[in-house]
Amino acid sequence: MIASCSLLLLVLIGLFFYRSGEMGSPDRRQLELQTFQLEDGWGYKIRMNRKVLIYQPTIPSIDTMMSFPNETSAKAAGSLVLERLNRNQDFSITKDDIKYLFKQKE
Repeated sequence: MIASCSLLLLVLIGLFFYRSGEMGSPDRRQLELQTFQLEDGWGYKIRMNRKVLIYQPTIPSIDTMMSFPNETSAKAAGSLVLERLNRNQDFSITKDDIKYLFKQKE
């Protein structure tokens, strides 16, 4: 009984380290940005190893729920998030980030 529990524990620990290495290590992490069109605008999603990590159909950090007005602005915001993820930084988008991104696109 003790041998079975020990073996099971070793297998579980091995699976945990295998999965965390697969998804978490920068060497094995494949991030990609995709924009998508909605009825009233644009959004973006970031996929990691072909699984959706972030689905953002609206502009973050603003008071109203609205989609990005065009693909360029959705791509700019998504690129910023992707860049921060690649640097292992906080990937939150602030109001100042949005103001800066929208100014750049004018």
